[in-house]
Amino acid sequence: MIGGIMRPQRAVAAIAVLVAVLFALTGCFKVNMDIKVHSEKSVDYEVVYALQKDVLKGKSFDEFMKSNNGSADMTIPEGAKVEEFEDAKYKGKRITAANIDPAKIAEAEKDSTNKLTLAKDGDFYVLTVGNLSNDSSDPQGAQLAKAIFDEAVLKVTFPGKVVEANGAKIDGNTATIDFLATDARQIRIKAESSPGFPLPMWALWGGIALIVVIAGLVVLFVLLSRRKAQPAPAGGPLPDGGPVPPGGPVPPGAPMGGGQVPGAPPAVAPSWPPPAPAPPLPGHPPAQPGQDGPA
Repeated sequence: MIGGIMRPQRAVAAIAVLVAVLFALTGCFKVNMDIKVHSEKSVDYEVVYALQKDVLKGKSFDEFMKSNNGSADMTIPEGAKVEEFEDAKYKGKRITAANIDPAKIAEAEKDSTNKLTLAKDGDFYVLTVGNLSNDSSDPQGAQLAKAIFDEAVLKVTFPGKVVEANGAKIDGNTATIDFLATDARQIRIKAESSPGFPLPMWALWGGIALIVVIAGLVVLFVLLSRRKAQPAPAGGPLPDGGPVPPGGPVPPGAPMGGGQVPGAPPAVAPSWPPPAPAPPLPGHPPAQPGQDGPA
Protein backbone atom coordinates (compact mmCIF):
# COMPACT_ATOMS: atom_id res chain seq x y z
CA MET A 1 0.00 0.00 0.00
CA ILE A 2 1.48 3.37 -1.01
CA GLY A 3 0.26 6.63 0.55
CA GLY A 4 -2.76 4.86 1.89
CA ILE A 5 -3.74 3.60 -1.57
CA MET A 6 -3.81 -0.14 -2.18
CA ARG A 7 -1.91 -1.31 -5.22
CA PRO A 8 -4.25 -2.62 -7.95
CA GLN A 9 -2.66 -6.05 -7.84
CA ARG A 10 -3.30 -6.41 -4.07
CA ALA A 11 -6.82 -5.05 -4.38
CA VAL A 12 -7.63 -7.59 -7.08
CA ALA A 13 -6.12 -10.34 -4.96
CA ALA A 14 -8.19 -9.33 -1.91
CA ILE A 15 -11.35 -9.25 -3.97
CA ALA A 16 -10.52 -12.63 -5.46
CA VAL A 17 -10.08 -14.12 -1.97
CA LEU A 18 -13.37 -12.59 -0.82
CA VAL A 19 -15.21 -13.90 -3.89
CA ALA A 20 -13.68 -17.33 -3.40
CA VAL A 21 -14.80 -17.43 0.24
CA LEU A 22 -18.30 -16.28 -0.63
CA PHE A 23 -18.49 -18.77 -3.48
CA ALA A 24 -17.36 -21.54 -1.13
CA LEU A 25 -19.98 -20.59 1.43
CA THR A 26 -22.85 -20.05 -0.98
CA GLY A 27 -25.79 -22.23 0.02
CA CYS A 28 -23.83 -24.36 2.49
CA PHE A 29 -24.45 -22.73 5.88
CA LYS A 30 -27.34 -23.68 8.15
CA VAL A 31 -28.77 -22.17 11.30
CA ASN A 32 -31.54 -23.89 13.24
CA MET A 33 -32.94 -22.17 16.33
CA ASP A 34 -35.33 -23.67 18.86
CA ILE A 35 -36.86 -21.61 21.67
CA LYS A 36 -39.27 -22.92 24.31
CA VAL A 37 -41.00 -20.18 26.31
CA HIS A 38 -41.71 -20.72 30.02
CA SER A 39 -42.32 -17.08 30.92
CA GLU A 40 -41.21 -13.64 29.78
CA LYS A 41 -38.10 -14.11 31.95
CA SER A 42 -37.33 -17.76 31.21
CA VAL A 43 -36.81 -19.72 27.98
CA ASP A 44 -34.93 -22.81 26.83
CA TYR A 45 -32.61 -21.84 23.98
CA GLU A 46 -30.88 -24.03 21.40
CA VAL A 47 -29.20 -23.05 18.15
CA VAL A 48 -27.10 -25.03 15.67
CA TYR A 49 -24.55 -23.33 13.39
CA ALA A 50 -23.09 -25.73 10.81
CA LEU A 51 -21.40 -25.97 7.42
CA GLN A 52 -21.66 -28.72 4.85
CA LYS A 53 -18.93 -31.34 5.20
CA ASP A 54 -18.13 -31.07 1.49
CA VAL A 55 -17.12 -27.46 2.05
CA LEU A 56 -15.10 -28.18 5.20
CA LYS A 57 -12.99 -30.77 3.31
CA GLY A 58 -12.01 -32.59 6.48
CA LYS A 59 -11.41 -29.47 8.59
CA SER A 60 -13.23 -28.64 11.76
CA PHE A 61 -15.74 -25.80 11.82
CA ASP A 62 -13.34 -23.52 13.73
CA GLU A 63 -10.37 -24.37 11.47
CA PHE A 64 -12.32 -23.58 8.32
CA MET A 65 -13.49 -20.21 9.58
CA LYS A 66 -9.96 -19.22 10.67
CA SER A 67 -8.35 -20.38 7.43
CA ASN A 68 -10.76 -18.18 5.46
CA ASN A 69 -10.10 -15.12 7.63
CA GLY A 70 -13.62 -15.31 8.98
CA SER A 71 -15.48 -16.30 12.07
CA ALA A 72 -18.91 -17.65 12.66
CA ASP A 73 -21.27 -14.92 13.77
CA MET A 74 -22.70 -17.07 16.54
CA THR A 75 -25.00 -15.86 19.29
CA ILE A 76 -23.60 -17.32 22.53
CA PRO A 77 -25.46 -16.03 25.62
CA GLU A 78 -23.63 -15.80 28.93
CA GLY A 79 -23.71 -19.17 30.70
CA ALA A 80 -24.68 -21.13 27.58
CA LYS A 81 -23.10 -24.49 26.76
CA VAL A 82 -21.17 -24.85 23.47
CA GLU A 83 -20.52 -28.30 22.03
CA GLU A 84 -19.63 -29.90 18.71
CA PHE A 85 -22.43 -30.75 16.29
CA GLU A 86 -22.34 -33.26 13.47
CA ASP A 87 -24.88 -35.13 11.39
CA ALA A 88 -24.74 -36.94 8.05
CA LYS A 89 -24.38 -33.70 6.05
CA TYR A 90 -23.24 -30.92 8.38
CA LYS A 91 -20.62 -30.17 11.00
CA GLY A 92 -20.55 -27.22 13.36
CA LYS A 93 -21.53 -26.01 16.83
CA ARG A 94 -24.56 -26.48 19.08
CA ILE A 95 -25.31 -23.84 21.72
CA THR A 96 -27.81 -24.58 24.50
CA ALA A 97 -29.09 -22.77 27.58
CA ALA A 98 -31.93 -23.79 29.91
CA ASN A 99 -34.18 -21.33 31.76
CA ILE A 100 -32.25 -18.34 30.47
CA ASP A 101 -33.48 -14.75 30.50
CA PRO A 102 -34.19 -13.67 26.89
CA ALA A 103 -32.40 -10.40 27.68
CA LYS A 104 -29.11 -12.36 27.81
CA ILE A 105 -29.75 -13.68 24.31
CA ALA A 106 -30.32 -10.12 23.09
CA GLU A 107 -27.06 -9.00 24.73
CA ALA A 108 -25.18 -11.69 22.80
CA GLU A 109 -26.59 -10.48 19.44
CA LYS A 110 -23.88 -7.84 19.08
CA ASP A 111 -24.37 -6.66 15.50
CA SER A 112 -28.07 -7.35 15.02
CA THR A 113 -30.41 -4.44 14.39
CA ASN A 114 -33.46 -6.54 15.32
CA LYS A 115 -32.57 -8.30 18.54
CA LEU A 116 -34.73 -10.95 20.17
CA THR A 117 -37.32 -9.61 22.62
CA LEU A 118 -40.01 -11.34 24.67
CA ALA A 119 -42.69 -9.47 26.59
CA LYS A 120 -45.99 -10.15 28.35
CA ASP A 121 -48.96 -8.28 26.91
CA GLY A 122 -52.05 -9.02 28.99
CA ASP A 123 -52.86 -12.70 28.51
CA PHE A 124 -50.37 -13.05 25.65
CA TYR A 125 -46.64 -13.37 25.01
CA VAL A 126 -45.15 -11.39 22.14
CA LEU A 127 -41.77 -12.45 20.72
CA THR A 128 -39.88 -10.50 18.09
CA VAL A 129 -36.62 -11.44 16.37
CA GLY A 130 -34.67 -10.23 13.34
CA ASN A 131 -34.62 -12.23 10.13
CA LEU A 132 -31.30 -14.11 10.06
CA SER A 133 -31.20 -13.95 6.28
CA ASN A 134 -32.38 -10.33 5.98
CA ASP A 135 -31.09 -8.51 9.05
CA SER A 136 -29.44 -5.65 7.20
CA SER A 137 -30.53 -2.21 6.04
CA ASP A 138 -28.29 -2.65 2.97
CA PRO A 139 -30.15 -4.54 0.18
CA GLN A 140 -26.89 -5.96 -1.17
CA GLY A 141 -25.92 -7.15 2.31
CA ALA A 142 -29.32 -8.78 2.71
CA GLN A 143 -28.93 -10.60 -0.62
CA LEU A 144 -25.46 -11.78 0.36
CA ALA A 145 -26.67 -13.01 3.76
CA LYS A 146 -29.50 -14.98 2.20
CA ALA A 147 -27.19 -16.47 -0.45
CA ILE A 148 -24.89 -18.21 2.03
CA PHE A 149 -27.70 -20.03 3.86
CA ASP A 150 -28.79 -23.50 2.89
CA GLU A 151 -31.21 -23.66 5.83
CA ALA A 152 -32.34 -21.03 8.34
CA VAL A 153 -35.25 -22.00 10.61
CA LEU A 154 -36.64 -20.73 13.91
CA LYS A 155 -39.10 -22.80 15.96
CA VAL A 156 -40.77 -21.21 19.00
CA THR A 157 -43.03 -23.13 21.41
CA PHE A 158 -45.30 -21.31 23.88
CA PRO A 159 -47.37 -22.46 26.88
CA GLY A 160 -50.56 -21.53 25.01
CA LYS A 161 -51.85 -21.43 21.46
CA VAL A 162 -50.11 -19.27 18.85
CA VAL A 163 -52.60 -16.72 17.50
CA GLU A 164 -50.42 -14.63 15.18
CA ALA A 165 -47.06 -15.01 13.40
CA ASN A 166 -45.94 -13.26 10.23
CA GLY A 167 -44.31 -15.56 7.70
CA ALA A 168 -44.69 -18.60 9.97
CA LYS A 169 -46.34 -21.98 9.93
CA ILE A 170 -48.54 -22.35 13.02
CA ASP A 171 -49.19 -25.71 14.63
CA GLY A 172 -51.00 -25.35 17.97
CA ASN A 173 -48.50 -23.95 20.48
CA THR A 174 -45.61 -23.83 18.00
CA ALA A 175 -44.66 -21.36 15.28
CA THR A 176 -41.99 -22.33 12.72
CA ILE A 177 -40.37 -19.62 10.60
CA ASP A 178 -38.36 -20.34 7.47
CA PHE A 179 -36.19 -17.23 7.19
CA LEU A 180 -35.35 -17.99 3.56
CA ALA A 181 -39.03 -18.01 2.62
CA THR A 182 -39.91 -14.57 4.02
CA ASP A 183 -38.65 -11.08 3.21
CA ALA A 184 -39.76 -9.61 6.55
CA ARG A 185 -36.86 -8.03 8.43
CA GLN A 186 -38.56 -8.61 11.76
CA ILE A 187 -40.54 -11.66 12.84
CA ARG A 188 -43.36 -11.13 15.36
CA ILE A 189 -45.12 -14.00 17.12
CA LYS A 190 -48.06 -13.65 19.50
CA ALA A 191 -49.34 -16.54 21.64
CA GLU A 192 -51.56 -17.21 24.63
CA SER A 193 -49.71 -17.21 27.94
CA SER A 194 -51.58 -20.21 29.40
CA PRO A 195 -52.71 -23.56 27.98
CA GLY A 196 -56.42 -22.77 28.44
CA PHE A 197 -59.06 -25.50 28.68
CA PRO A 198 -57.49 -28.69 27.32
CA LEU A 199 -60.69 -30.67 26.60
CA PRO A 200 -62.90 -30.22 23.53
CA MET A 201 -66.60 -29.46 24.05
CA TRP A 202 -67.77 -32.96 23.09
CA ALA A 203 -65.58 -34.42 25.83
CA LEU A 204 -66.95 -31.90 28.34
CA TRP A 205 -70.59 -32.73 27.60
CA GLY A 206 -69.81 -36.44 27.53
CA GLY A 207 -68.29 -36.17 30.99
CA ILE A 208 -71.35 -34.33 32.33
CA ALA A 209 -73.68 -37.03 30.91
CA LEU A 210 -71.58 -39.76 32.52
CA ILE A 211 -71.78 -38.03 35.90
CA VAL A 212 -75.58 -37.79 35.61
CA VAL A 213 -75.86 -41.51 34.78
CA ILE A 214 -73.65 -42.47 37.73
CA ALA A 215 -75.67 -40.27 40.09
CA GLY A 216 -78.92 -41.93 38.91
CA LEU A 217 -77.50 -45.40 39.54
CA VAL A 218 -76.43 -44.40 43.05
CA VAL A 219 -79.93 -43.10 43.87
CA LEU A 220 -81.52 -46.31 42.55
CA PHE A 221 -79.17 -48.44 44.65
CA VAL A 222 -80.04 -46.48 47.82
CA LEU A 223 -83.79 -46.84 47.22
CA LEU A 224 -83.52 -50.59 46.67
CA SER A 225 -81.41 -50.99 49.82
CA ARG A 226 -83.99 -49.15 51.93
CA ARG A 227 -86.83 -51.29 50.56
CA LYS A 228 -85.01 -54.49 51.53
CA ALA A 229 -84.47 -53.17 55.10
CA GLN A 230 -88.27 -52.61 55.81
CA PRO A 231 -90.14 -55.16 58.21
CA ALA A 232 -91.99 -58.06 56.59
CA PRO A 233 -95.72 -57.44 55.93
CA ALA A 234 -98.60 -59.38 57.67
CA GLY A 235 -98.79 -62.95 56.53
CA GLY A 236 -95.10 -63.05 55.72
CA PRO A 237 -92.65 -65.52 57.22
CA LEU A 238 -91.44 -65.33 60.80
CA PRO A 239 -87.78 -65.82 61.71
CA ASP A 240 -88.52 -69.50 62.55
CA GLY A 241 -90.15 -69.99 59.15
CA GLY A 242 -93.80 -69.97 60.33
CA PRO A 243 -96.46 -67.69 58.88
CA VAL A 244 -97.21 -64.36 60.46
CA PRO A 245 -100.81 -64.25 61.77
CA PRO A 246 -103.12 -61.51 60.56
CA GLY A 247 -102.43 -58.27 62.37
CA GLY A 248 -98.69 -58.80 62.57
CA PRO A 249 -96.33 -60.93 64.66
CA VAL A 250 -97.57 -62.16 68.10
CA PRO A 251 -95.59 -60.80 71.08
CA PRO A 252 -93.91 -63.43 73.28
CA GLY A 253 -96.29 -64.84 75.97
CA ALA A 254 -99.46 -63.55 74.31
CA PRO A 255 -102.21 -66.08 73.55
CA MET A 256 -102.45 -67.18 69.96
CA GLY A 257 -105.64 -68.13 68.13
CA GLY A 258 -107.96 -70.21 70.36
CA GLY A 259 -106.50 -68.74 73.58
CA GLN A 260 -103.38 -70.89 73.53
CA VAL A 261 -100.23 -69.36 74.95
CA PRO A 262 -97.11 -69.97 72.94
CA GLY A 263 -94.95 -72.61 74.62
CA ALA A 264 -97.86 -74.12 76.75
CA PRO A 265 -99.06 -77.73 76.30
CA PRO A 266 -101.83 -78.00 73.73
CA ALA A 267 -105.40 -77.88 75.16
CA VAL A 268 -107.44 -81.12 75.14
CA ALA A 269 -110.63 -80.83 73.15
CA PRO A 270 -113.85 -81.98 75.05
CA SER A 271 -115.18 -85.37 74.02
CA TRP A 272 -118.64 -85.75 72.41
CA PRO A 273 -121.14 -86.94 73.38
CA PRO A 274 -120.59 -86.17 77.10
CA PRO A 275 -120.15 -89.17 79.43
CA ALA A 276 -123.20 -90.65 81.29
CA PRO A 277 -123.85 -89.32 84.84
CA ALA A 278 -122.58 -91.33 87.77
CA PRO A 279 -125.11 -93.67 89.49
CA PRO A 280 -126.91 -92.19 92.56
CA LEU A 281 -125.63 -92.89 95.99
CA PRO A 282 -127.68 -95.17 98.27
CA GLY A 283 -130.55 -93.24 99.90
CA HIS A 284 -130.47 -90.43 97.33
CA PRO A 285 -132.89 -90.14 94.43
CA PRO A 286 -131.28 -89.79 90.99
CA ALA A 287 -130.67 -86.25 89.77
CA GLN A 288 -133.22 -84.86 87.39
CA PRO A 289 -132.17 -83.23 84.18
CA GLY A 290 -131.64 -79.52 84.66
CA GLN A 291 -131.08 -79.96 88.48
CA ASP A 292 -127.89 -79.98 90.39
CA GLY A 293 -126.79 -83.04 92.27
CA PRO A 294 -127.54 -83.69 95.96
CA ALA A 295 -126.75 -80.84 98.24
